[in-house]
Order: sequence, then structure tokens, then C-alpha cells
Amino acid sequence: MFGCFGKRGGRCWRGLNRPNCGVLPLSRAPQGCRIRVEGIDGGRQLCARMAALGIYPGVEMELLCASCGSPCLIKLRGSTLSLGAGVSEKILVTAA
Repeated sequence: MFGCFGKRGGRCWRGLNRPNCGVLPLSRAPQGCRIRVEGIDGGRQLCARMAALGIYPGVEMELLCASCGSPCLIKLRGSTLSLGAGVSEKILVTAA
């Protein structure tokens, strides 16, 4: 089910392109899967805003709907959030 994530053994941070690192932007993760936030590739304001929403490294959530160039819907702690396309490109996730 998580074949598109590659191997989970390696770690990536801030979009480093190592083969089989398993880290993808939220907008490219498979729909309907449990995912874990690995990092946020943004400035202090974006990181603070995401932390206020409960999105920070280590948090697990479910991706309900995503497609390139449109908002992502995620389920996090019983709430459903919609994140814009630009923000969802900066949230790096792996399979949970």
C-alpha cells in the first residue's frame, strides 16, 4: 500500500533528494493513507502556523484527499483541515 513511499530506512530533511528516502510532500502522498510528518520546509511563520494547527514533526494524520495544484484535506485528532496547495508542498511526510 505504501509502495510509492520507497524504503523507510533512510531519513531526509528539507527536501534532500536521496534515492529511496521515502519522504514526499503532502500533496504527492497517496490518498486514504496514514502518514507521519517528517518536517516543514518553510520559514518561522509557516512553522508557527502549522504548529498552532497541530501539524509538526512526528504527528500522524490521515490524508483524505489530495491532488496536484488543489487543496489537501487531512484528518488530524478528530478534526478535518484543508491546506492550500502551496502549504501542502512544504509539509514533508512518510508512511506511518
